[in-house]
Amino acid sequence: MFDTAFILMLRRLGLLLVLYTLLRLLFFVFNYPAFAEAGAGELLFAFAHGLRFDLAAILAINGLFILLSLLPVGNTLHPTYQLVLKWIFILGNAPFIALAIVDVEFFKFIGRRTSNELLSITSDIASQLVQLLGYYWYLALGFILLVIGLAKAFPKAPALPETAPKVWLRSLRLLLVAGLVVLGIRGGLQLKPLRPSHAFILEPAALGHLTLNSPFTFIKGIGKTTLEEKHYFQSDEALLAALAFNPQKYTQPDGAPLKENVVIIILESFAAEYVGALNNGQGYTPFLDSLASEGVMFRHAFANGRKSIESLPSILAGVPSLMPEPFITSPYQANRLYGLGTLLQEASYQTAMFHGAANGSMGFNNFAARVGVQAYYGLDEYPRELRKQHFDGQWGIFDEPYLQYVAWELTTFQQPFMATLFTLSSHQPYTIPDKYKGRFPKGELEIHESIGYADHALRQFFKSASKQPWYENTLFILTADHTQKSINPAYQNELGHFRVPLLLFHPGKGLKSINPAKVAQHADIPATVIDYLNLPTNKLLPFGHSLLDTASTGQAILFNGSAYLLVEPEAVSELNQQDELRFYTFPDLAPTASPAPQAGQQLKAQVQYFRNGMVDNKLYFWKEEGSFE
Repeated sequence: MFDTAFILMLRRLGLLLVLYTLLRLLFFVFNYPAFAEAGAGELLFAFAHGLRFDLAAILAINGLFILLSLLPVGNTLHPTYQLVLKWIFILGNAPFIALAIVDVEFFKFIGRRTSNELLSITSDIASQLVQLLGYYWYLALGFILLVIGLAKAFPKAPALPETAPKVWLRSLRLLLVAGLVVLGIRGGLQLKPLRPSHAFILEPAALGHLTLNSPFTFIKGIGKTTLEEKHYFQSDEALLAALAFNPQKYTQPDGAPLKENVVIIILESFAAEYVGALNNGQGYTPFLDSLASEGVMFRHAFANGRKSIESLPSILAGVPSLMPEPFITSPYQANRLYGLGTLLQEASYQTAMFHGAANGSMGFNNFAARVGVQAYYGLDEYPRELRKQHFDGQWGIFDEPYLQYVAWELTTFQQPFMATLFTLSSHQPYTIPDKYKGRFPKGELEIHESIGYADHALRQFFKSASKQPWYENTLFILTADHTQKSINPAYQNELGHFRVPLLLFHPGKGLKSINPAKVAQHADIPATVIDYLNLPTNKLLPFGHSLLDTASTGQAILFNGSAYLLVEPEAVSELNQQDELRFYTFPDLAPTASPAPQAGQQLKAQVQYFRNGMVDNKLYFWKEEGSFE
């Protein structure tokens, strides 16, 4: 049983366990602010508990290596055979080492370990590979050094020959090891196989991300096709009652529809932390701040996701990001969906989306079509004679010339129209035109200068737009797709990771009756537009609410990778993977008792509605079943 071949295999797999622990240590060091609240005991337990997930990933990745190492026939210690085993070991593990290295930085952007979402942006990664390698050169260097170190530390077989056990003993041993491998991959004898949610057993919950490893979460994400349904409420009526949602609320509006334009501007990576209007004047957005003084800037606004690809479903369809995979690339991407474009087309609106990046980037063009956007303007539609001059060298067209192009293009549209504009210059690597270098404050983070440039581009856009015939008849909604790197401790918490600006501005109207202190979110935008335009519909989802509703104090639903959060002015409710409810004060997140007997029921209702609606493709079940008509 314990011959040289078997001991060699154990030593080699043990080497991987040491490597995974080292990678966890690197992950901890690079992302220390996420775990700063944890004590030494909790950190040590997270590292120890992580060995269970490490073993599961290592065994899953190295199944072929284990089989060939313990092959019951032949001389598995022959030098040539050992060389082949070494290459299988190195090549089989290298991609997953790379994945763990990448997650050291990628975690800062998405707030959770990487799943199969990387498969959805492979084309974007490929097109930007050179600049990514240049920007994150230290990750590439670390990967190379780790692989070289793994190759050099690979335990070698003894030079002296050894008599191998009999074939039948080797065969029996292989069967026993195979059983142990299966047991290790599933994480033990428990009823359910090991899964990412099992890592979140400590407080603070962020330690679950430290316990996990990226190869494990990636493998678990492959082929995942369904969410687990929830049944907190036993009938549709009870579910809608808990949601306080009436699907027919906007079916018979008072008065005639407004024939006004709507322009939604999504600012790349404009975290609330960077906006002066939200930080007592301390920020990098002087123009956005001036616009806030003329419109309504919500002081407690949240993105419903952590990535660009998660923002469009929330903003254009009212679908928050409440699952590990972005809706756009999920198995549910073909589900029935009524987007804002669809609803406005029914009112004879012309609809369009502008994004200066390559067509197909993050699937924006296809999703825009799914939600009723008639025309998509990407890099391919930008004037050919200007592309080279205005190209930023990485992603697409610099914001200033692109926003000028949008302003003029909108003038050709028939009114009323709805247009969505997504900027890009404040995306990593934060490139700005040479003529503007040194003009905007460098700040303390590398993104700050590009935020200043993007704000300047926004100023020039409004300067040009204000001269166009459509301008005075337009509601502007400005927000950011997600947050970015943080240096302000006030934003380094579960809610801060989602805080973005959200501004309503109308050059021809005052909007002062709206309460800027209410909680707002991306998913509120569709209902707000429908309410403002006074359009009839029964195709809105329950996650969002009109920001014009003076009777509501607002709410925001978030998913941080391990738990659901419902943010309300009176409290923040948390529903974890074990269906346990916890409550915190808002906005400082201090643990508190349940604020009311039914507290948390609306959060459960939203989670059940989302999960079951996605699985059954019945997000609009009242339309399909004729209920509540």
